[in-house]
Amino acid sequence: MFLINSRTYSQLSENYHQHLTIIGHSTQGALVKYRYLLKFLIYLESEGLTSIEAIQPKHLTTYYATIQKETNRRTGNPKSLKTLCNMMHSIELFYMMLQETGQIKTNPFSTLKFTYPKQYHERTVLTQEEIQQLYETCRSFTERALLSLAYGCGLRVSEIVSLNVEDIKLREQILIVKRGKGNKRRIIPLSNKVKEDLYNYFYHERPITLALGETAFIFNSKGGRMRKHTYNKVLKSLVERTENETVKQKQISMHTLRHSIATHLLEQGMGIEQVREFLGHAEIETTEIYTHISQTQLNKLI
Repeated sequence: MFLINSRTYSQLSENYHQHLTIIGHSTQGALVKYRYLLKFLIYLESEGLTSIEAIQPKHLTTYYATIQKETNRRTGNPKSLKTLCNMMHSIELFYMMLQETGQIKTNPFSTLKFTYPKQYHERTVLTQEEIQQLYETCRSFTERALLSLAYGCGLRVSEIVSLNVEDIKLREQILIVKRGKGNKRRIIPLSNKVKEDLYNYFYHERPITLALGETAFIFNSKGGRMRKHTYNKVLKSLVERTENETVKQKQISMHTLRHSIATHLLEQGMGIEQVREFLGHAEIETTEIYTHISQTQLNKLI
């Protein structure tokens, strides 16, 4: 059982636990992160560090080196890289909370980078410049609409396939996902550029004759609802047209565009709970994966 002597540290840890619950962490996830923080605060006390404002990057680095030497109580083996990552990320979230609430002016994590498990890097993400290159290769409103739905709206390809005309409210500049993953409903705001792309496709390229009586928003060349494999085929053509060898060598699918917008939104400073709502994740832990994808993420989140 973790015991903290400092009343201030005890209160901060309780506030942190409550904060995690409020922003959408699962009950178990919030508890694990809370316990990791308690362990860190107890370490600070043992080192005579009783003021959270006094903690510097060197203290975090020393703590990381300390827990690297620890072993798993059950197996006796060294702690896995994944566990070490989760322990440090829990502390990082704590400092993000402190800075967001004005309790500290400088975040000691802002100058640090820790090695995260390989699994966090398995998702392919395009840079904003590479996304722009894809847009520049578009030869039709259909292709631009495809990019704007997958990247600009962060939709899963299954959500794009199921998208109907009535789900897009151009006047209100919103898109409604009626049944996302887990049957979750969400509303996505449309930027002016995305609205323009969807407007141009609908009024200038969507086959009116073939579309009579049909509810699908995006059609294939035969006048039917476009399917997943066709979307990926169109995207592959866009990738080839970029003539960018770096992009061509990446494993790119429609879902790559969703990964990319998630990472870019975080890099631009959007709160993780807002990104979670945008993507339609059931739990915020899923969204947190994107904070590990970009090497510059740690600094961008501050």
